Amino acid sequence: MKKVDYEHFSRFKMPHSLKARGKDLYFCVKTADMTENNYKNDLCVLKDGKVKRLTALGDMGSFTLTEEGILFAAARTKAEKEAQEKGLPRTVFYLLPYDGGEAVPAFTLNVRAGKIYPDGKGRYFVQATENTLWDTFLEQEKGDEEKAAARMKEEADYQVVDEIPFYFNGPGFVNGNYDRVYLYENGELKAVTAKGRDIRITDAQGGKLILAESLKTAGRSSLFNRLLLMDKETFEEEDISLSDNASHEAAWLLPDGGIAALINTADRFGLNQNVSVFLRTAGEWKAVYTEGECSFYNSVGSDVKAGGEEFGSDCPVKDGRLYFTDTVRSHSAISVLDLASGTVGRLTDREMNITGLDFYEDGFAFIALEDNGGSELYAMDAKGNIRQLTQFNTDLCAEYEYSRPEPFTFTDDRGVEIDGWVMKPADFDENKTYPAILDVHGGPKTVYGSCYFHEMQLWASEGYFVFFCNPVGGDGRGDTFADIRGIYGGPDYEDIMQFTDEVLKRYPQIDPARVGVTGGSYGGFMTNWIIGHTDRFAAAASQRSIANWLAFYETSDIGYFFAGDQAGGTPWTRTEKLWDQSPLKYADRVKTPTLFIHSDQDYRCPLSEGIQMFTAIKDHGVEARMCIFKGENHELSRSGKPKHRVRRLKEITEWFSRFLKETD
Repeated sequence: MKKVDYEHFSRFKMPHSLKARGKDLYFCVKTADMTENNYKNDLCVLKDGKVKRLTALGDMGSFTLTEEGILFAAARTKAEKEAQEKGLPRTVFYLLPYDGGEAVPAFTLNVRAGKIYPDGKGRYFVQATENTLWDTFLEQEKGDEEKAAARMKEEADYQVVDEIPFYFNGPGFVNGNYDRVYLYENGELKAVTAKGRDIRITDAQGGKLILAESLKTAGRSSLFNRLLLMDKETFEEEDISLSDNASHEAAWLLPDGGIAALINTADRFGLNQNVSVFLRTAGEWKAVYTEGECSFYNSVGSDVKAGGEEFGSDCPVKDGRLYFTDTVRSHSAISVLDLASGTVGRLTDREMNITGLDFYEDGFAFIALEDNGGSELYAMDAKGNIRQLTQFNTDLCAEYEYSRPEPFTFTDDRGVEIDGWVMKPADFDENKTYPAILDVHGGPKTVYGSCYFHEMQLWASEGYFVFFCNPVGGDGRGDTFADIRGIYGGPDYEDIMQFTDEVLKRYPQIDPARVGVTGGSYGGFMTNWIIGHTDRFAAAASQRSIANWLAFYETSDIGYFFAGDQAGGTPWTRTEKLWDQSPLKYADRVKTPTLFIHSDQDYRCPLSEGIQMFTAIKDHGVEARMCIFKGENHELSRSGKPKHRVRRLKEITEWFSRFLKETD
């Protein structure tokens, strides 16, 4: 069988954005194109047990199922592409008939539309992104969009900011951006919310819209938002917020006129607190679920999956029950919450990484990774029987030799059970000794599981043991387990070190003198922390890391609220507390040769964090190297340009090879 190589991730097909319509399932498939160094997305349908590709240009983004057909936005003609290049606010929607044929232009909107919500009979509510500077230029140019667009292009040479956050990881600089709601009807586009108000649509059913409005004070975005109920005909608004100190993350209109909502009250465990479920009837909110054990989303990591966990249908509530994907220790499950009793049940218990869900026939359709396979479509009937519907990656996976993650649990010094896994190297011989790599997950509120992870399989194919765990601070086990506010580098570090001890005890074939450590984001923070607190590792690779909470507070897109919440203070109120939890404080103790991987457009863990740690240990005589990826952001390892992902893995693997592999 073949060994996993650097480009193996690019051979996976990654279905996402699942939506059901009767017996048919519509979804996109994402593939990496190594030649063009980008990704292609095409629309497919599963009909009568067979997959049919409906588009072939690779330009699909999101799509919406309407009465008339499949609606999606694209720029396909020369004129449409020229308008895009000029920076004109244009969105061209195409309609693809359900019964086949070519997609045809449906209508063009003079806004940068995002989500679109059909309301029947050619009527649509649209969420569009606008910018206050564009508003100013358009007014000065008396409505001439060509001249306003030219002014915007000139202004691109200067980045003026007067808000925080002024940039955001992925979208880039967002200063002055806001979302606005429009109605498109009978060929006309009409704004239904005012300029400058930042409002997104959370649901649009019956005669109402539910809107979430982000709030800013003196140019500072609030952590909380308002929930609004808008009449679709009069556009009158009613503030239905639970409180002024709540983040209303999702809300849905119910058939009986009630509203179900996921709301983070942040009153017990801060920003990372799991959401609670509230039900609004007769104008009053009632708490239905506040236990904090469910996270109501999937945080299981993988580098060969696409898309999020958004429920495919308009509303995930059916017959008084709220259905959702949830993280349960090391896997994600389809779960259900009874809105009357507040009780939660699990409908699946397999070690799956579920990345899409919708009602289908008498049960569900979903997308998931399982074991060492890639993403596939599955169906589950009312009795809980699961069947696989597609074979996108079956033949590919059958050609390669994979290492199966071997799970085990151990109890840490505090009496907490910790989940971990060990992957043996390819062609493992129990009579030989091997190097090993400890891989620390990001987050920290995420988890590792047993599903396929390309980087780990690559290292196993290169002759390494690979081991990883879910220390305290992670997801899937409730708020108390996840809460490490103000103690980063404490119990989480101890869990990881005790796990390492346990792995070395259970697997004597690992040479303890040839063990490396790596991780990204929180895993990068922990890598920086580890090398400042122990010299047990022969080499390290710190990726998109945090080095200094004091600087992170001022430079990260989420720093001014995340650092204060997670590190337990601000640079002015608890300077020493932030510094004590900063790996940079301990950089003068580092002895471990360390590689730093960072992206110049990473606004989540800014480039300056990696530079600080690199400079500090280099200045203290430690061997170090830094590789900066231009044009990439925090998502480099998961959705960066394919060739950049290959280079990242080569940098890390060759660094470890230099320090961990035996030489003749």
